[in-house]
Amino acid sequence: MNQGRPREFDIDRALEAATGQFWAVGYEATSLTDLLRVMKLSKSSLYQTFGSKQALFIKCLGHYQQSMTDKLLQQLARSASPKEFLHHFLQEVVAEAGGRATKKGCFLVNSANELSQRDSEVRQAVATGSAQMSKVFRRAFEQAIALGEMAAPASLDAVVDYFVIAVSGLRTMVKAGMRKEDLLPVIELIMRTVE
Repeated sequence: MNQGRPREFDIDRALEAATGQFWAVGYEATSLTDLLRVMKLSKSSLYQTFGSKQALFIKCLGHYQQSMTDKLLQQLARSASPKEFLHHFLQEVVAEAGGRATKKGCFLVNSANELSQRDSEVRQAVATGSAQMSKVFRRAFEQAIALGEMAAPASLDAVVDYFVIAVSGLRTMVKAGMRKEDLLPVIELIMRTVE
């Protein structure tokens, strides 16, 4: 039985390229031509491998979430302390405000703002991605509390939710053009609030 021609491209690399494209300009502003160019694929290869543009977008959200979760877990493991990890993460978010490059923000937050109100699949993918990253932050808070770096709150769930919402707000303000020097005091306020 004919199995067809083997794939002649790296799926992960193609997915990474598509993620970068969607992240930079959003779902609606990304054309099929843009995707074919950055992924270096033919139209038939794209559709055979990923299905539709929307199906590819959902896969990109999953890819981004997994990459970010893995990166955060590695950073937490390497940090001198879990509290330092949380502080450093906020500093990284705000650092983008000081650069000359286009402010991309967070792919999950961008996608939520663009599509979640009208696309249930995107809404679910964003919720899944946010939940996975929240687990990393929760682990950091639990470790910080166990080490005595932070006091045990009445509701750890509320603290984690607050931190995630604060990060989303910071990312949005960075993308909106707020200056780094104006955001740095906000970081310190967030850290004092979660202590």
